[in-house]
Amino acid sequence: MGNKFEYSFEDLSRQDIESFEKRNNIKLPIDYKEFLLKHNGGKPSVRRFVTQDGKITSSIMMFFPLTKQVEMNLEDKYKMYNISRIVPSNFLPIGIDPADSLICLSVNGNDVGKVYFCDMDYFEEDKELKEEFIVVIAENFTDFTSKLFVSDNN
Repeated sequence: MGNKFEYSFEDLSRQDIESFEKRNNIKLPIDYKEFLLKHNGGKPSVRRFVTQDGKITSSIMMFFPLTKQVEMNLEDKYKMYNISRIVPSNFLPIGIDPADSLICLSVNGNDVGKVYFCDMDYFEEDKELKEEFIVVIAENFTDFTSKLFVSDNN
């Protein structure tokens, strides 16, 4: 990922990532692990994206870090949204947009590695995010980060 970051978090080791995977019984895609090792979350300087269907344009305001030093961290967001069954069970929330919608990575199933936009504006009172508000952004994490762009308005 050639994107520069306005800020990142403390360095991780492969052991930190393996411990997270073991604690949560998930396996992260290799490209996402490499991102965590290099940046461990943070705020990219280039952050706009468009969903594959072209219907939604948004920004990744922050990638969640694997740390307990900040409130918005990968493990807490996983517990908050996945284990609480707000997002599909195979999703790991990896980032957030300006309107508090989620960018999620599929970590198991037939779509492993795909990146999704979960439009939390439509989160229902019955604590269910309907399928129609979950949209593919990219086929994998590398594809997602390579398609980030700067808005023409800047």
